[in-house]
Amino acid sequence: MFDKLKNKLSSDFPAVATPSQIDRRTVYLYRQNFGVNFGSVFVLEKYMFDSLFGNTEYELDAVKMNVQQKGIDETRKLFEAHWTGYCTDDDWDWLKSKGVQSVRLPIGYWAVDPRQFNSGTSFESVGAVYQNAWTIYKQYIQKAANYNISVVVDLHALPKGANTGGHSGERFDKAGFWSSSKAVDKAVAIVKFIASDLASFENVCALQVVNESDFDEAMGQKKYYFEAIKAIRSVNPDIPVVISDGWWPDQWVKFVNGHTKSGTDPGIVIDHHVYRCFSDDDKNKGVDQIIQDLAGSVLTNLSGPADFMIGEYSCVLDNSSWSKGNFDRQECVRRFGNEQARLFKERAGFGSYFWTFKFEHGDGGEWGFRPMVESGCIPSRSSEPQIPSGDEKDRLLGENLKAHEEYWNRQNPNEKYEHWRYKEGFETAWSDSVEFAKFDNSRIGRRAAWKSLRRQQHVASRGDSNFIWEWEQGFDKGLECFGY
Repeated sequence: MFDKLKNKLSSDFPAVATPSQIDRRTVYLYRQNFGVNFGSVFVLEKYMFDSLFGNTEYELDAVKMNVQQKGIDETRKLFEAHWTGYCTDDDWDWLKSKGVQSVRLPIGYWAVDPRQFNSGTSFESVGAVYQNAWTIYKQYIQKAANYNISVVVDLHALPKGANTGGHSGERFDKAGFWSSSKAVDKAVAIVKFIASDLASFENVCALQVVNESDFDEAMGQKKYYFEAIKAIRSVNPDIPVVISDGWWPDQWVKFVNGHTKSGTDPGIVIDHHVYRCFSDDDKNKGVDQIIQDLAGSVLTNLSGPADFMIGEYSCVLDNSSWSKGNFDRQECVRRFGNEQARLFKERAGFGSYFWTFKFEHGDGGEWGFRPMVESGCIPSRSSEPQIPSGDEKDRLLGENLKAHEEYWNRQNPNEKYEHWRYKEGFETAWSDSVEFAKFDNSRIGRRAAWKSLRRQQHVASRGDSNFIWEWEQGFDKGLECFGY
């Protein structure tokens, strides 16, 4: 059985469709995103919004309690009021004013067209409460589009649980999803439905197939990822598919790169979460040490290029860290948040999504996006296009091309280099960056994927060579000089 599964996983991922032009859809799919999570909307978590829970702890128990007390119809109205009332026009206006480009919107499997998918699940008996949830979810996508904001559709909770967290919707002693073929089949059917049903929304920038998978080297995770990606590609040829790194990023870099055919883009983004308030290791560090250690601990020592996103992070540090010195809290939180933002911009091409936007009571403090942005702990961004002049481009190209030529000519004066490829790589990166910047000052984000596609086009038009690396160096320098 294991050998059969291993052989099944030996094939390559299907490639995404190559964009024919840099239109709005292309920018949504490939740009780097300054984003935020809309937590506790379609996957309820008590610590953020508690009024629907009573004395229960999990959404399943909460909805059953409400149905028992109020009946199906009143409970449905109560939940729908929460879903529709979470984000007001003033909230959307504020998000746009701070340069937010994307929202990660978690949803539980039970809220995706429940009449089709809830049969045989724990939520079957209360499925009628969620009968309009998917329609309301799509209204969020349309509303975001009105503000040029994209949406990561995040299937946050899976049948039988991809982990044992409260965000799985019910209590689990173990993550049962990975070993249940029925649960996996249902999840694959759900993500295929989502990919098909949302194909007309140009601002759906990714589909996440699981949140925070267990830390494991299980074949079950790889099997699900393969089947989910194949199903999604069959109905939606270009949507990026987001997989969880299970707290082990390099394992999934190797997995993706090892199953990607040379010169193609599989359209896969690896989701990594950054918290420095939960582990014993972080609790044993002081605040200054945590900030100092960030650069050496966030997405380091990876076995090759891959497109990452930071799906969740916050500015929260544990009280034990604060107790290890006399700190100016506001200044330290600002340093912590800004250092995270700097590293994420450099290392997570798809972007970063703060956890979380809203709380029922109060502003969330260091868990809250609005107070962290307004205090400068998380830097906002300008949506006004910032495009260097043509003269500046020519100056930068000339200086860097000259330095490139002189360096390599010194290394081997007899080599017949193809320095023109460096120039073409630089100019391609620059012209692409201009097109992205025209749309709300966007920047190319999924750089591993975009570079692969452009490299393939360069080889097709200009021929293969032992000096393609010169094109690659020029491309990288063009992105750098444009202002990334």
